[in-house]
Amino acid sequence: MKIGGNMDEDQILQRFRAGLKEELGNIDLYPREDLDHLSPVDMDNILYFTFDEVSPVGFRDSIDSKVLDQIPFLSLALEYFAIIKANEKIKLTKRGNLPRKVCLDLYETGIIKEDYIEKGYIKLNKEGDLVAIQNVKIIGLLSGLTKKRKNEISFTARGEKLLGIGSRKDLLDVLFRTNCQKFSLGFHDGYSQHAVMQDIFCYTLYLLLRYGDEKRPAEFYAEKNLMAFPNYLNHFRDGWSSQKDQFRTCYEIRVLERFLKYYDFVEYDNKRSPLSSIEPVYVKTTEIFREVFELKVDKFKFKKSAHQA
Repeated sequence: MKIGGNMDEDQILQRFRAGLKEELGNIDLYPREDLDHLSPVDMDNILYFTFDEVSPVGFRDSIDSKVLDQIPFLSLALEYFAIIKANEKIKLTKRGNLPRKVCLDLYETGIIKEDYIEKGYIKLNKEGDLVAIQNVKIIGLLSGLTKKRKNEISFTARGEKLLGIGSRKDLLDVLFRTNCQKFSLGFHDGYSQHAVMQDIFCYTLYLLLRYGDEKRPAEFYAEKNLMAFPNYLNHFRDGWSSQKDQFRTCYEIRVLERFLKYYDFVEYDNKRSPLSSIEPVYVKTTEIFREVFELKVDKFKFKKSAHQA
């Protein structure tokens, strides 16, 4: 049966189905308010292909050497690797820890200070007292730059090559990727190990690139994450505080205080009183962060307006 000129019912139905199929195929390209106006495809690329060509966030192609000089975690790692190089290996204690002298030597460089030591809450005696130094050791192993054999740490062939002829930018790339993709951000605290944070961490990179040049409460970023990943609350149980408060505190500790701050990528000074968990802590990106990472607007899978991009 002909309808409206030369098209019959079958042709109209086929065209409708083709249009519907195309429309459904493009749903993941539409911006969503709960994802901060990202499309699901953009979010997927940010979370799972963060440092690949398709991602809207990533390292800048070129990073000035003066900027690299100012990244504390990179500097601490270089000091640690220098000790291994000077001695060819580091013999660990019977419990598999770095010797106390190595820990003292690294801490006394003053590159990364731990508040609880500086305030006299504990005295430095062992590797376990130093979160940043322990992270350097573990991330070195996870990255494949070092290896542990017969209770000794030494370089791998990859480590010798990278530290011998590679650039510091390449080393930063390896350390940071390992830190956010392989190292458990919950290694040092008592929160749920199911809420490891690195599975959603790279969304924070996007948020910081978009909003971080202005000082905002840390809760702003926690709320943005909960809006995008509401099921994450299921990793926490109501008890001494609400699920939401636990998420917020866990997020601040794992993502801001014991990760990004170690690289000096954020200004985050938690002076909150232990008796006042509701007192806001403010976050702002540093110039170093903005010199290391960039938002690649041309990589978004939909056309964003100026205020969104």
